Amino acid sequence: MIPLFIYAALPPNFDIEDEEQRREFVLNRKRYSAMVENLDANVGRMTSFLQEEGLADDTVVIFLADHGELGGSHGLRGKQWPYEESMGVPLILRDPRVPAQAGTTIDDPVATEDLFPTFLGLAGLTPQNALMGADLTPLLHGEIEGLEREGVLGEFVAELRQGVVFYDAVWRSFRTQRYKYVVRGDNTGGTPWMFFDLENDPHEMENLVAEESYRDEMARHHQLLRQRMLETEDHFVLLPAWGCAGLNTWE
Repeated sequence: MIPLFIYAALPPNFDIEDEEQRREFVLNRKRYSAMVENLDANVGRMTSFLQEEGLADDTVVIFLADHGELGGSHGLRGKQWPYEESMGVPLILRDPRVPAQAGTTIDDPVATEDLFPTFLGLAGLTPQNALMGADLTPLLHGEIEGLEREGVLGEFVAELRQGVVFYDAVWRSFRTQRYKYVVRGDNTGGTPWMFFDLENDPHEMENLVAEESYRDEMARHHQLLRQRMLETEDHFVLLPAWGCAGLNTWE
């Protein structure tokens, strides 16, 4: 069974006295749950096929998605926001060559840019050119205890539909094991927007961006974000903050 989690909070502006809204909400939850059940059943069919054909011990199975889903968390729906439910992508891997790693949970933040290098690594292949992401194979196989980098870049690049959230201003983030730092802005530049201590606040209920006691940590994360933007040639305008220089700014 694939461990998917459903967040069933009521959507914003929901009128609990409106029978039609209640009916539609229940139907949507049923549809969502049915799709999860169907997906889970088909993963089961696939794994049964591998067993029946004698391929289970020679096949790496990877379960992933392209984005998360807020599903009512924070009173929101969709995938645009930099909250964990939205940014978090399922990544579950079974490699029969390393049975000792079964059931292992890896805490290092990883990103979709790591997928291609990792697929190559799992297949025993070496990329011909340098890649942005990291090959996670040594980490997945237990050959190393953690990655050398501190975290990963998150981004919402563009929204072309007027009236939709983030049409006027997009965001960038840097996610380490404990913290998440987010800036938001338009073409004139991004400024600090969110900062969460995920160890003490895993559901991101308290935005600490205005807390003076976290200033040094926010400055460090701003610098980590800036450095990763340089490495990835990100065009987003990052304004100076916390004593750190800006990036892509005009004179």
